[in-house]
Amino acid sequence: MNGLELNWLEIYGYLGSALIAISLMMSDIRKLRWINLVGAGSFASYGLLINAWPVVILNGFIVLIDIVHLWQLSRAVTVSRSLEFASDDRYVTTVLTDVWPQLLELGREQRISVEFRGAQPRSFTVLAHQETAYSTRLAA
Repeated sequence: MNGLELNWLEIYGYLGSALIAISLMMSDIRKLRWINLVGAGSFASYGLLINAWPVVILNGFIVLIDIVHLWQLSRAVTVSRSLEFASDDRYVTTVLTDVWPQLLELGREQRISVEFRGAQPRSFTVLAHQETAYSTRLAA
């Protein structure tokens, strides 16, 4: 191999390593698994190209783990439910107002319905005044 080929090969190895590192910064487990899968696959193929069998074995194993977890995630049932709260409920005033600051503007007599996907609040609807009801959704 000449110097130019080695540089491209090193860049490919660094790219795989960078993808693995970036995947560990993801808060969404699906994104983490997909990016980690691509990074570990890249790094395993880099290991093959340079005949580094420990790199191939470890990252190949990581690829298998990511595939299994992504398969399990695809089969998981996501529970979606709605709960109703008074606008002055402690959960609303301490937790949900961090997500939706406009909830601080609601009157004490108003009620809201909050839709959850799993444990995460996704949207709310103001219920107290039917003619002024509105909804807000989080970006998925």
